[in-house]
Amino acid sequence: MKNHFFIFLLMSILFFRCSNSISPNNDEKAFGIYLLKDTLLITSDAKNIPLNSLKVQDTPIININDIETYNWSEQIINLTPEAFKRFGSVERKVKSIFGLPFIVMIDGTKIYLGNIYPGYSSYMHGDLPSIMVAPFTEMRISRAPDKNIEDKRMDERIYLVLKNNNKIKI
Repeated sequence: MKNHFFIFLLMSILFFRCSNSISPNNDEKAFGIYLLKDTLLITSDAKNIPLNSLKVQDTPIININDIETYNWSEQIINLTPEAFKRFGSVERKVKSIFGLPFIVMIDGTKIYLGNIYPGYSSYMHGDLPSIMVAPFTEMRISRAPDKNIEDKRMDERIYLVLKNNNKIKI
């Protein structure tokens, strides 16, 4: 009887630990770059709204299945050809040099706000990570220009999801 209880206890602990870890599931919601639901909200206004109050669109512009590799140290994402083509269409949504706000999410949790700029823009929000829409074969998420700002791209939750889904390239 003691052996059965010990085995049950051990199995319960193992099950609990496995179920709470970030595991590879290639679920689209594991990682996503989302545009805001309010397409008229500009980035400078979005920055003044608490992150959790910002509503995102139902479908991400990039999800975990769109990523071939993610170079963590350089923050460069190599996309599948389909995703690269789809991301290119985002440029039509960028209406000004001031860009288009996006939110990076992990498992439905908002991690940080960033901004997508058109290739012709020289304007940058000093406190936000950014993506430049241009005809590149990869997508780079650049650090906020203000070096006094925490680098939100390096959030451990992002790394763990990408690593557990075999996307990380160091």
